Amino acid sequence: MKTSWNFTDQPPRTGQKGRIVEGEDAGSYVKVIDDSEATGGLLILISKSTDMSSAHDSWVADATALVEYFNESAWMIEWLPGPSGH
Repeated sequence: MKTSWNFTDQPPRTGQKGRIVEGEDAGSYVKVIDDSEATGGLLILISKSTDMSSAHDSWVADATALVEYFNESAWMIEWLPGPSGH
């Protein structure tokens, strides 16, 4: 299921992997991890491989900042099946 780049109406999914099909980093995979207990925010992992090895990460403070990050990246995401995208 593809989600358009405007994530305001449908926020990015936490804990599920997706493939970036349009926008910055097209062809890479993304996964958002709720890291609120450790860092107080959310981690955005981006990797060229489906197993998320060699991922680089970004951090945002909250869901509002997460939506802004995704919208600024102009991503269209194809969310992969399963809770973690396997």
